[in-house]
Amino acid sequence: MKSLFLSLALFAVGITFGQSLEEAKRLTLNEQYEAASSMYKSLVAKFPVKGDYWYAFGENCLKAEEVDSAEALFKLGIKNDPENPINYVGLGKALKTKKNIEEAKSNFAKALEMGKGKNVSVLISVAEAQISIEPKNLSEALTLLQEAEKKEPRNPEIQILQGDAFLENNDGSSAIKYYEKAQELDPKSPQAALRLGQLWVRARNYQGKDGSKGALEYYNEAIAIDPSFAPAYRELGELYAKAQRYQEAKQNYAKYLELSKGNTGARVRYASFLFVTKEYQDALNEIKSIWQTDTTRNLLNRLAAYSAYELKDYESGLNYIQKFFERQPEDKILGSDYAYWGRLLSESGNDSLGIEKLNSALVKDSTDVDLISELAAMYAKRKELDKAIEMYNKKIELGKGTTNDYYRLGQAYYQTQQFGMADTAFMKVTEIQPKLIQGFLWRARANASLDPDSKEGLAKPFYEEVVVRGEEDTTKYQRELLESYKYLGFYYYITKDYSNSKLYWEKVQGIEPKDQQAMDALKDLKTKM
Repeated sequence: MKSLFLSLALFAVGITFGQSLEEAKRLTLNEQYEAASSMYKSLVAKFPVKGDYWYAFGENCLKAEEVDSAEALFKLGIKNDPENPINYVGLGKALKTKKNIEEAKSNFAKALEMGKGKNVSVLISVAEAQISIEPKNLSEALTLLQEAEKKEPRNPEIQILQGDAFLENNDGSSAIKYYEKAQELDPKSPQAALRLGQLWVRARNYQGKDGSKGALEYYNEAIAIDPSFAPAYRELGELYAKAQRYQEAKQNYAKYLELSKGNTGARVRYASFLFVTKEYQDALNEIKSIWQTDTTRNLLNRLAAYSAYELKDYESGLNYIQKFFERQPEDKILGSDYAYWGRLLSESGNDSLGIEKLNSALVKDSTDVDLISELAAMYAKRKELDKAIEMYNKKIELGKGTTNDYYRLGQAYYQTQQFGMADTAFMKVTEIQPKLIQGFLWRARANASLDPDSKEGLAKPFYEEVVVRGEEDTTKYQRELLESYKYLGFYYYITKDYSNSKLYWEKVQGIEPKDQQAMDALKDLKTKM
């Protein structure tokens, strides 16, 4: 009887702590990392020999981006439960995250050897590492997941991970099949619906097409399954932000913060969200609030620099961006980091160094057309016109040239006395926007420079076009008409068509009665007619 009571007691304790582990995992799933950590600390203190508890604790730290803490926990798991292979997987994940690739491989191999293909958790965890952590190995992940599926064909986690692997490989059609199968196996889990929503966001199908569901419906479906599922509110907030429905975006992000208990990671995401929605001061306020308790996240220096630039606080922005670069590994620096540094320098009066940083940004992404435009404008401002021409042509070669690009290119050619090239650029302006009077005016100027004595009349048809368009609104286009009338008055004079010459010089006087050139020309014409 005594042994029966003891067995029942141990069984009850096992249920209690089993439930506690599941509850802690649920907190991790809801991104309540700090609350989950408190529960894990209690679990490992009471059951230090349970390797699965150490692993779950370490996974929670990995998701909270506390990699060193996670590594330490996985090592304690190995020490306290050396026969359990799962913490070798965890240690491999931590090492891979820190770019210790060979050591990570060694730990994965050890875990798989210890599990001998029978421990499904090991197969799943190694596969997840190969899907989610760079450098990714999707083929190995799928091999491991197929092996796991043979042993547990009704495990929805295996289906979700297979969907993740195919999605990472840009095979959305296959990913959908696995996510939908996960839904069938566990209709009460919101995770598959979340994944389907994320998939459709990547496909830019936000609200469904042709009767099919889109991202919005799947996110709402995840919330309907579990109203406390924090990640769905975050994704919904970001989806509304993409649609510029900022009030709804904020409401959903507020719910996400509430459900995730405002953990630091969630607040960092929120600061990023505020920047994306152009709430720059709010983003900066949130960043400063986070810094009061956590100054370890370098991403916040990046966000602070970007936000300060948008708020025109260039001095603070330079301080933040310099701190960011001091701490950021080279392989983690984005083109936009150099771009904002360059902008901050330029606005602070250091154009030359600003251009240097913008060029570094262009090295990171040579197809960033906005950056190319920015560099072209800066070179033009500094009268480095050959480099400005190079940038405008680079953008045009990428098939992204706008009317304004051709217009500025034409002006740069004109200023460097490449009048034929200028005419070609302005011809493109008139093709794209035939109602834009300035395109014809600059064609006229370019051709006048190619024919300085006007004997060939190269500029004549273009000045005539300016006259036709300008006389529709003589008040708006006075300056353009004056220039055109004077050219045509002179052209007809040298070609001895005195009556037409007189007509255009009188038009000049109609705008400027005391124009000296017009008075002299008309006086001379009296002797010719």
